[in-house]
Amino acid sequence: MKLIILIRIESEGKAVTVRSSEEQWKQKITDWEHTLYSHEPSNFSTTVDYWLDLAFEYLPAETKDMFFSQIDTWLFHLHGFIRQSSFQQQAEERILKMAQSYKEDVETIEDIQKLTLSQKAFIAEQQIAKQKLYSVIQGGMTGTGKLSTLAVDIPAFAALNIRTTQLIALSYGYRASTPHEMVKALQLFYCATIPKKYQFDRWQSLTKDLGEDEDLYFDTLSEKDHPTIWLQQPLFHLVKLLFVIVLGRRKVNGIPIVGMVTAAGTNYYWTKEVSRFAHHYYVMRHLSAKK
Repeated sequence: MKLIILIRIESEGKAVTVRSSEEQWKQKITDWEHTLYSHEPSNFSTTVDYWLDLAFEYLPAETKDMFFSQIDTWLFHLHGFIRQSSFQQQAEERILKMAQSYKEDVETIEDIQKLTLSQKAFIAEQQIAKQKLYSVIQGGMTGTGKLSTLAVDIPAFAALNIRTTQLIALSYGYRASTPHEMVKALQLFYCATIPKKYQFDRWQSLTKDLGEDEDLYFDTLSEKDHPTIWLQQPLFHLVKLLFVIVLGRRKVNGIPIVGMVTAAGTNYYWTKEVSRFAHHYYVMRHLSAKK
């Protein structure tokens, strides 16, 4: 009789813990949504938007479409390259082993969906922590001011953060190899890297489609109302590279400390933003699936 009572108390305690975790995440996302909604754009961001739009107005429509189409194609190929790489497959195996430590009958990535929210979130946070570390290392290398590291900074930034969205998806039991999940990973990367004043509307659009697994269409840059807004991201990276080149001349014991700290801090910030956006999305997806 005592054993039955103890088991019942333990099971009830676990249920309370799960509900508490979900409520905490709901509150966290609500607060984050409020910051997006109430965000006031800076004068600098507004000015950049204006000049980008003005600059592209002078280009022929065919040239603009070709330009944005090339960016879309590059992102799709980059996504596919990362997904098929050996280090991504190794990461998938590590995530699967972590999930199996919680539930022994987990055999595939899709089985991870059976885990509780707190378990999935822990696995995702482990992947996010590694990605943040990699972003600091990559930024530090860029900050040395060498031509080889400066040249690959923007592609490396895109690759690292697209991989971040893929790892978070895997942590919640979704493979980025299917067309639907590939589209979602690219959408999350896009939404997290546009100026904050546009993010709330994009976030609402993403969460509105939760549960609709037939949406395999990625609205490409050339088909958006304001396609130039995403160009702020690579433009800011170019500004960062100029700072690194200038600050690289100031060295402490032969090491460009200021340039390395600037580049590492900038890359860390953007990886944190992308991972937070993607993580919140998959938490919402978990909650939607439970309903």
